[in-house]
Amino acid sequence: MRFAPRRLAPLVALALFGCSGPKDDAADATPNDSAAPDIEQVWSGCDPVAPSLCGLPFPSTYYMVQDSATATGWRIQLEDAALPINANGQQPTGQFLNERDGWSVSGAMLAHFPSLSVAGLVGHDRIGDSLLDDSLTVLIDVDTGERVAHWAERDVSIEDGENSLLMIHPAGPLDYGHRYVVGLRGLTDATGQAIAPSEGFLALRDGIATQSWDTEGRRAVYEDVVFPALTAQGWARGEVTLAWDFVTGSKQQITGRASHIYRLLDEAIPDGPPYTITEIEEAPNADTAFRVRGTMTVPLFTDIDDSGALLTRDENGMPYINGETTVPFTVIVPRVLVDEARPGPIIQYGHGLLGGQGEVHAGYLAEMANRYGYILFAVDWTGMKGSDSDAIILTLVNDMGRMAIVPERSQQGFAEFSAALRMMMGPMLSEPALQVPDPVTGAPISLIDPSRRYYYGNSQGAILGGAYAAINPEFERAVLGVGGGPYQLLLTRSHDFEPFFIVFKTMYPNPAHIALWLSYIQVMWDEGETAGYAKAAVSDPLDGVPVKTFLHQVAIGDAQVSTLGAEFLARGHGASLVGQPVRPVWGLDTVASTTGSALVEWDYGLEEPYLNLPPSEETDPHELPRRELAGQEQLHHFFSTGEIKDFCGGPCQDLERFTAE
Repeated sequence: MRFAPRRLAPLVALALFGCSGPKDDAADATPNDSAAPDIEQVWSGCDPVAPSLCGLPFPSTYYMVQDSATATGWRIQLEDAALPINANGQQPTGQFLNERDGWSVSGAMLAHFPSLSVAGLVGHDRIGDSLLDDSLTVLIDVDTGERVAHWAERDVSIEDGENSLLMIHPAGPLDYGHRYVVGLRGLTDATGQAIAPSEGFLALRDGIATQSWDTEGRRAVYEDVVFPALTAQGWARGEVTLAWDFVTGSKQQITGRASHIYRLLDEAIPDGPPYTITEIEEAPNADTAFRVRGTMTVPLFTDIDDSGALLTRDENGMPYINGETTVPFTVIVPRVLVDEARPGPIIQYGHGLLGGQGEVHAGYLAEMANRYGYILFAVDWTGMKGSDSDAIILTLVNDMGRMAIVPERSQQGFAEFSAALRMMMGPMLSEPALQVPDPVTGAPISLIDPSRRYYYGNSQGAILGGAYAAINPEFERAVLGVGGGPYQLLLTRSHDFEPFFIVFKTMYPNPAHIALWLSYIQVMWDEGETAGYAKAAVSDPLDGVPVKTFLHQVAIGDAQVSTLGAEFLARGHGASLVGQPVRPVWGLDTVASTTGSALVEWDYGLEEPYLNLPPSEETDPHELPRRELAGQEQLHHFFSTGEIKDFCGGPCQDLERFTAE
């Protein structure tokens, strides 16, 4: 789905950059109290190991304080200086970042080295090399002492220049509430000259005393955590160009509010929401007997019932019910169920980027529903539906710190999806519009088999759908079509993001600020997308929620959702490759079939850019895997049996079909 911003706030040409004011005195809140006592204990708000841009290196415990009230024992504390001011001179809020107990489990780590050469850095085509002893970069889980697979690149999404940041991407989701150390060494510039450490980092590395509390207040962290972790991996202290540590958000922080919402929803509507049928459309096409449209009444968990909303917060920061909202829904009844007077499985569908439930009318979905006897149903994804686009654009213009509106209102969307499923499993069983007479007795037969219920989402419906699956205990199998995560990894590689880039570049002419803001936003986005819930869905499920099994079906060369994101999620879901994959994927074993999660990639003969740029939009295969008969057969077999196996009879390719379309 394509869209463009329609209205922008007036812009001022002058942009303000850099550190802009002192950080509040945090000496009694910081863990670093062992520095020289004769230095005034006041933080500037900008880490001296990365002097070229406040907020770097990212993420870091420099921008955190210890807090015994949180699950990790830490809390983010970003001062205004670390939050880039926009071109209108507006200072964004750090409120929605500072309430978190750690950084993203899925986002990139950032550093800045002018004229950095990527020579010798491990790219996404050889992730395994990041674990070798000679890697120029290292990511260490301090809690386990193990190296973590990753890859690195320069951000060239806007320009490849002096302000382009180094981005280090984890190969898969990091563990909740763990402490990590990042180390860099042997970096060179474009001329091949070695890049020297910053003065601030050199002071910490080589034991040079300073009169800066920013430096001295960090010395204990480096001596007790950072350098011991590096030396344990065989790194010589004197070879390190830059290193830092950070703590990821807890499982409680990232998944807690959505799980709490589900519990409140369960208490409020245990038997399903009240609903009203507003329209029955008979025989809209050859495969559909009728479409049922209606509205349901669902508890509201946001401060307002409109775009731009945030979750309500009680004294503990948890959402509470704030009235009700009316949610439209659509149900698709295939002709085969009516003709044969039998019930069918229910498939909940998740739509694409800023779209709507109308996607469920699509011809291929109607054909598939009729072929396999599925009842399809859908609601709009509140938070990421069409009517949310203007609020998102205005937030980009006015206050980037309020981008929490997207993941938080999306959690209201989780509640509405859960209510819709509960409605289909309960009240709809006795709905006359979804019944047919028994051909023998004439007694009414429900067309719904509530014991067989599954989720199917494409594009955004996959990017968000895995998070929804992780919190909802009512189903165990989900198909995520042309999806991926995290958003930070996907956006610069997607043509769908181009309208947002127009706004970003206008409001933040320095591309380093854009990269930093995308990282800040990802911290908030973990609460509302599949990447933040990947381990909570499979390896570490939430209380009362069964382990989920995912089938990922994606297209190489996708111009809207990069397959790098699908591979990231597949590793987080412990997935395999089935049959004869079109290419190897690091971290995924190849099996004949599996009852666990799997990734299936379709090859249409297209190239994917190596850099963080979108592929050609003119040959975009984004819509194709969902229309492949082999893909639909695979989906149906998975839903019916729990097994994922090969239906391509070899590598999944369909070059003739792509050329024809």
